Amino acid sequence: MATHLPASEAPSVPGAPGSGEHLRLGIICARRFGVVATVCAAVNLAVPEHARIAAFVPTLVGMLLMTIGFLALTPRNGRLVVTLTYCAALATLGTFLLPGAAVNDNPTLATITALASMAVPSLFVAVAELRALGLIVAVTVLPVSVLAWAGTVQTGRAPFVVLAIVGGWTAMLGAGLWLARSARQAEIGQARLRESYAAERRSTEAEAELRYGARMMHDTVLATLTLIAHSGQGVPPETLRAQAANDSALLEQLRTEGTLGGQRDRPTDALPHSAATADPWATVRAWCQVHGMDATWHGEETGSARPVSRAALVGAVADCLEAVRRHGGVRAADVTLSGDDTRLRAVVTDSGDGFAAAVPPARPSAAESAIDAVHRRLAAAGGSLRVFSSPGRGTTVLIEVPR
Repeated sequence: MATHLPASEAPSVPGAPGSGEHLRLGIICARRFGVVATVCAAVNLAVPEHARIAAFVPTLVGMLLMTIGFLALTPRNGRLVVTLTYCAALATLGTFLLPGAAVNDNPTLATITALASMAVPSLFVAVAELRALGLIVAVTVLPVSVLAWAGTVQTGRAPFVVLAIVGGWTAMLGAGLWLARSARQAEIGQARLRESYAAERRSTEAEAELRYGARMMHDTVLATLTLIAHSGQGVPPETLRAQAANDSALLEQLRTEGTLGGQRDRPTDALPHSAATADPWATVRAWCQVHGMDATWHGEETGSARPVSRAALVGAVADCLEAVRRHGGVRAADVTLSGDDTRLRAVVTDSGDGFAAAVPPARPSAAESAIDAVHRRLAAAGGSLRVFSSPGRGTTVLIEVPR
């Protein structure tokens, strides 16, 4: 039987847009509005006026340049492309003043109206975040209105064309401002959500660190009191000294930092000398000697690691050995230590009774409950474990924690 118990992970916040989301939204809307209006105007001109299409070649070329300009809009080049596309639009409107391209029927009148009142103002949706947008619109609408008036004055519809321009520009300006404001408010709301999540996460981590510190102090004091109760019999003096140094380092950390969380990301060489040099496995070895547990040690874990990670690994191994003593039916186990650049590992193997995973609604065995306790210890440090066991064939527990 193999069981994989990954450590719990904090929920992730959905991807939030950056501070320029309102700009990107404006660019997308301007691009679509502009392309649709320009292409419709070109089709409206080319199809009904196919008989004199040659006279409108400059106009169609101008609308092609406008379409390219709309498609080229991006958040990085928005202002430059808006300026160039606006100039192309003025040149396109000016082509209606050329000989043979006069506005003298409904198709040409509709084309110049669509360009002046829909295509051109859609450019400013892309730059709706500018503070001087009102002044820019007031300045740029004048040349467009003059050219549209000059191109349609002979039809007697020039006042209506100018009225359409005012209405179209007002609508596009309002749409741009509304989009920019809505996207900005959404960004503010998402920023507040991220801040709330960060505050909740800090609170949860602080509570977990307090529980972790209390548990580590309990384990340390309990192991020390056990040695005192046995008057140190059967424990070499160097083991007692190592455990005392380990206890002193832990208590110093708890006294100065409040919990081990304050040193979570500190390298080993930044810790007090006693914490950096004390053998983190001394307490486990001493416990094994006191309780008559024959633990055979293989390998070693070297290199720097977070105090929380190393302490979680030590505690998990101790819990596994306690589970072997209580539930395995043997008093011997092999402990293999190893690690790489990113993780620390320990493998605890015994040849005891083993167990089979309980199938609901059956209650888990005492051994399984002990494994769950090991998992809870590892969860605070982001670790994981795998359990391989079967009745009568012993148990192997693979423990991993990040450095």
